[in-house]
Amino acid sequence: MTGVRPAVPDTVLIARARAALAGGPLDACTLLGHVLALDGAPPRVASRLARALLGGYPEFVCDAADCWTVLGPSRGTAATDAALRSLRYAVVDVETTGSSARLGDRITEIAIVPVDDGVVGEPFVALVNPERPIPPAVIALTRITQEMVRRAPRFPDVADAVSHHLSGRVFVAHNANFDWRFVCSEMERARGVALQGERLCTVRLMRAVLPQLRRRNLDAVARYFGIEITERHRAGGDAIATAHAFCRLLGLAAERGFATWSALTERLARRTGRARRRRRALPHSMDFDPTL
Repeated sequence: MTGVRPAVPDTVLIARARAALAGGPLDACTLLGHVLALDGAPPRVASRLARALLGGYPEFVCDAADCWTVLGPSRGTAATDAALRSLRYAVVDVETTGSSARLGDRITEIAIVPVDDGVVGEPFVALVNPERPIPPAVIALTRITQEMVRRAPRFPDVADAVSHHLSGRVFVAHNANFDWRFVCSEMERARGVALQGERLCTVRLMRAVLPQLRRRNLDAVARYFGIEITERHRAGGDAIATAHAFCRLLGLAAERGFATWSALTERLARRTGRARRRRRALPHSMDFDPTL
């Protein structure tokens, strides 16, 4: 399991790098000799070139001594049996101009909060110019006005930072499909690459570990765990509250016997299958965010 990553197609250079590292670790200078036929490059130049070439591919790993290795296919499989608390997570929340990325709604604010070893880290939060009007009803809900985003960076200006904060982490959000669709849509528009990787929905996680709760919106889970949401319906406040709730949910998951990624995903898949069977005869609703 490698976490979120750009779905970048292989190139001839990447194939050469993979073949060169198949025999074992190489320093940046030696590696570039194999990949670019570039012998004798200064170490600092070689280091920058290697990072620029391989940095978007999580299978290539560089250590503190600037020595490169390539992860084998078995590494990702083994990670599925890792303890949930040992994995790296990125808890995400977005505010948007509307409910449908497919119909052209855009992000107005994004927050990404790292969670490592059950500890909530420093959030990345950015207002984003959506390059389209924000409806009055959305302004009333989020308090993000047209004037606030007028001079904010466009998404292409923050896309590299977003990719950096998501890279190699499991994508977590409250109603994750909503946030995932918007982030993927913006990244494809800004960089021409899709995102792929593991994601985890805290709503679904709540259904598995707290089935007694009838309401599962963010306000309900915050009340249950006694978590204060400092800015409701703002990306930063919601993401930080979700991150703290997520840490508590991971603890409950371990208590209930599914403390590894494979055990958790198997449990969630069973519940999803039952829910689909119950809903099969029901009419489909419109695309909306039920956590508002």
